[in-house]
Amino acid sequence: SMESFRALLSAHDESKSKLAKIVEKAKKESTKWADVIHIFNERFSVPFVVRIDNQEDVILKKETPTIDFNFLENLNDRNSAATKVEEDDLIKVLSNGEQRALYLLNIIFEVEARKESGQQTLFIVDDIADSFDYKNKYAIVEYLKEMGEEPLFQKILLSHNFDFYRTVCGRLRLRRENRMHVSKENGAIHFQKEIYQKSDPFSDWRNNLKNDSKLIASIPFLRNLAGFSGDHDSYKKLTSLLHIKDDTDKFKVSDLEDLIKKILHDQKTLTLDNPEAIVKNLAYEVAENFSQETSETSSLEKKVAISIAIRLKAEEFMIAKINDDAFWRRITSYQTTTLIQRFKENYPGERENIQLLDQVNLMTPENIHLNSFMYEPILDMSSQHLKTLFKKISKIQ
Repeated sequence: SMESFRALLSAHDESKSKLAKIVEKAKKESTKWADVIHIFNERFSVPFVVRIDNQEDVILKKETPTIDFNFLENLNDRNSAATKVEEDDLIKVLSNGEQRALYLLNIIFEVEARKESGQQTLFIVDDIADSFDYKNKYAIVEYLKEMGEEPLFQKILLSHNFDFYRTVCGRLRLRRENRMHVSKENGAIHFQKEIYQKSDPFSDWRNNLKNDSKLIASIPFLRNLAGFSGDHDSYKKLTSLLHIKDDTDKFKVSDLEDLIKKILHDQKTLTLDNPEAIVKNLAYEVAENFSQETSETSSLEKKVAISIAIRLKAEEFMIAKINDDAFWRRITSYQTTTLIQRFKENYPGERENIQLLDQVNLMTPENIHLNSFMYEPILDMSSQHLKTLFKKISKIQ
């Protein structure tokens, strides 16, 4: 009937109008995705470019976005020729860091969508830069900085990576009260204000050298400074506090004080306590006291100090056991590794001791030779592991 026809026509016109609105919404969604893709392609260093080609279908047909991946022939030119590849094939050739960068697409879209809708949000970001190279790591930091400029957004950033942590603190200009270290004690989680507020721990240690832990932990830094400045005599002397040498057992606190005054020009008035004490024994005392602490909370300097003591004790044991002074004194580099190899050759049946010495070699080098790239291993390592290793190496026979 005519009545039914008019009703159908009216419904069609109404639906057409609604459809137009939906399409318009889809186009806006398409623009949003285009913005996200632009952010990703411009900022992150990966061997592919990304395109989205079905934005309207995302809303009209409730489909997920179809992402085109185009593998670049010239990785240094984002506009170079590219070959379209399937996502599964792409994933197979990407590194872990590149795969994580790809995952950021969805995160960026969520952030941009919430920004556009004015939605107040707390973001909890957990080790977002893990496995990334430095270029992509800095790209993430810059994006986090821009997120922080949005008044509706709040962030809690979690990371084991101390270098990333320092970069974030600097680039985002985080206030001191917002920089926290987390520790576990008696099954409970504790938050502590970060105590190394400057660019590196040595800035704190050098002003507190009367603290035995900080004094011992400063030795690797002092040795590096001597080496960088061409003071080979001081470098060699300080090596005797990180490896067992002929003069290690005679090296007094007063000798260390003289070297500190020579290397650090602002420490001319330094007067250390117990000048006649042997530095090696002081290191053992610091390590022993630390190993008896029941708290899992620990400072970086105590971890460095106990690592130094562990290695010195291990070398003392091996040198005495091998009993070949000519061999030992000829070692000029990689002393701990060389001693372990000789110990294995001489005593292949001492499996438990070999296993313990291998642990020493695996756990201590990065903890002793600290630099800006090596904070993460020792910060992430449980204090209990180091305490246990010190107790075991102290009893080795």
